[in-house]
Amino acid sequence: MKAIKKAKNGTTTAKTTIRPGATKDSTAYFNRAEKSFMNMANSEFKKGNEAVSDKMVKLAKNAFENKQRQKLKGKPGYDKNGYPLKPKAKSGATISKAKDGKWMQKVSASIKRRGTAGKCTPITKPGCTGKAKALAKTFKKIAAKRKSK
Repeated sequence: MKAIKKAKNGTTTAKTTIRPGATKDSTAYFNRAEKSFMNMANSEFKKGNEAVSDKMVKLAKNAFENKQRQKLKGKPGYDKNGYPLKPKAKSGATISKAKDGKWMQKVSASIKRRGTAGKCTPITKPGCTGKAKALAKTFKKIAAKRKSK
């Protein structure tokens, strides 16, 4: 059961919901959770109930990862919740993957628009590095598969 913390104006929101026993530094909370789940997993394993035991081990692993994340809160390279910061694109723009399945068409259009066709022909060309080289290798594999059919 989750404990709910009331906001100053008396309302409750999803953002103010906290775990019972959790604090700003919840390392001790997750440590207790990890130990209790491992103890339950051991007792279920001894009883022969391996399915429940596996579930408890997964919960213990999750608690352990949360405990480790708590230690990294606010440190360089980590956000306020302890998750690693995502590296930014060098140009300052964020790179997102096409989720509609048309990534190849979008890449080809981008190559035409920027006039970088032939940058990696051949792949051993000195200017063909990084993501462009990886893309060229991907296209080469796709072409090889198409030829073998």
